[in-house]
Amino acid sequence: MAQKLKINAKPTFSAPVLLTLAGDDGKTVEVHFTAVFRRLPDSQAKDVQKRMDGGTMTDDELIALVLCGWSQLEADDGTPFAFTAENLAAAREDWPTFAAAIIFSYFKHNDAAVIKNSARPSASS
Repeated sequence: MAQKLKINAKPTFSAPVLLTLAGDDGKTVEVHFTAVFRRLPDSQAKDVQKRMDGGTMTDDELIALVLCGWSQLEADDGTPFAFTAENLAAAREDWPTFAAAIIFSYFKHNDAAVIKNSARPSASS
């Protein structure tokens, strides 16, 4: 029976997110925050990538699968902007690029995606 490799990695990882918004006079406003993502097993990560490439997975489905928290976001009353389904929906409604910024960060910082998209030759070639 094959053994499982033990690596002391958390089931989640944090990554910076850059949300760029239109500002006044053609300038942009940058909002920096941290997202917390679930680590997916390789088979599931490959399936997600395939579905995203094929257009059969929506942004909402991907975010529901991988996003499990955030920090460094502030509510309009000055309190921390809590990670809830309701707040996620409100942020997506108010800021149309919110989902794209999260998805970009996920793929940029997910090891499997980085390795898959790199053009490194395999060790056997």
